[in-house]
Amino acid sequence: MTKASEDMNDQGKTALSKVDFIRLAGIGPELAEFVAKFVERPEIFFSMSFEKRCEIENQMDAVLSSFEQ
Repeated sequence: MTKASEDMNDQGKTALSKVDFIRLAGIGPELAEFVAKFVERPEIFFSMSFEKRCEIENQMDAVLSSFEQ
């Protein structure tokens, strides 16, 4: 498995747009949508159910840990 940072540095794999960057970083569409909304309104995190918050946290942890591998 290649690392997200390696994917973005491979020849021919450059992010030409925000969508490309999100895809190359391994961020799924659901997490990308949450992050976009969260930047505008951080309070939405606390209005989510406990299960949904855990799901989002797990997705973010997976993305971040892929950068350190």
